[in-house]
Amino acid sequence: MALVKNSLITLVVAAGFWGCSSDNNTDNKNSSIPPQTSQQTDNTQEPAQKDTSLQYDMSGIPFDLSGKPMTIAGITYTPAIQWKDLGAADMKAASYTYGPLESDKEPAQLNVFYFGQGQGGSIEANVDRWIKQMSLPDGRDPATAAIRYTMDVNGLPAHVVTLFGTFNESVGGMMTGKTVPRENSRLIGVIVEAPQGNVFFKLTGPDYTAKIMVEAFMTMVKQIQKAG
Repeated sequence: MALVKNSLITLVVAAGFWGCSSDNNTDNKNSSIPPQTSQQTDNTQEPAQKDTSLQYDMSGIPFDLSGKPMTIAGITYTPAIQWKDLGAADMKAASYTYGPLESDKEPAQLNVFYFGQGQGGSIEANVDRWIKQMSLPDGRDPATAAIRYTMDVNGLPAHVVTLFGTFNESVGGMMTGKTVPRENSRLIGVIVEAPQGNVFFKLTGPDYTAKIMVEAFMTMVKQIQKAG
């Protein structure tokens, strides 16, 4: 039953940011929608994600998308001021953390990657790699539970994947092959086809904190503009 519930939550989170209004998987405090959040239905999702009967209630925790604007690869996005800005490091063009909230022990983290025009691998290869970083409690292939769709962001294609399960976090660098399992985690990835190459946004974190951070994250993504 827990697996079924978590699978439903993942589907609801993926579908609900594009114009829905209630979520039976949140507690009673999740009852209002922040004024910054758009409720307009996105009609560019693939058929599996167009079920408008799937509904999600925003938490009511306020966020303010008026942080320091970032311009990468010909696009500009503006993060929430509630996020801690860790700046650029290693392969990351930018990095942010939020929380932890409630009983979560770790914050959620959003990493932004840009490798240059035509660099960083294909969209499909990166989405598949992200999915494989997750594992499901029953041992199923995580690809069977991942929600994937493509949407239009102000004229730019954006490819979205979301999944709930155990996030096998890389430690010591990707080349070491060492991972630490983070149970009850969410992964929400977005790849934006920017004018100067793909920009990779990857949010991971413990269940509740990640669900709250993703509210601001997906609103931020929908507000991305071409630079200049």
